[in-house]
Amino acid sequence: MKVKKEYILKTVAGQHIVVPIGAEAKRFHGMITLNDTGKFLFESLSHETSIEQLILMLVEAYDVTPEIAKKDVEKFVGLLDKHQILVSKI
Repeated sequence: MKVKKEYILKTVAGQHIVVPIGAEAKRFHGMITLNDTGKFLFESLSHETSIEQLILMLVEAYDVTPEIAKKDVEKFVGLLDKHQILVSKI
């Protein structure tokens, strides 16, 4: 799975924001604000990756347990999937 190319990440005044462009801007009205972990995961989804890979990356980058990383990754990916921001479904 990966993020659709029509969603871009911008940092404005210290806030990490995902905004839709093109046709997606007509479908998705709004933006998503991310914390640093969300930004890390969003950037990691700029190329094809799996939930398992995201969990491993999160464990390495943030020194969290695999259980916590799994919970966070599943919640984040679920949110993106709910809003149809991913190219392939989970």
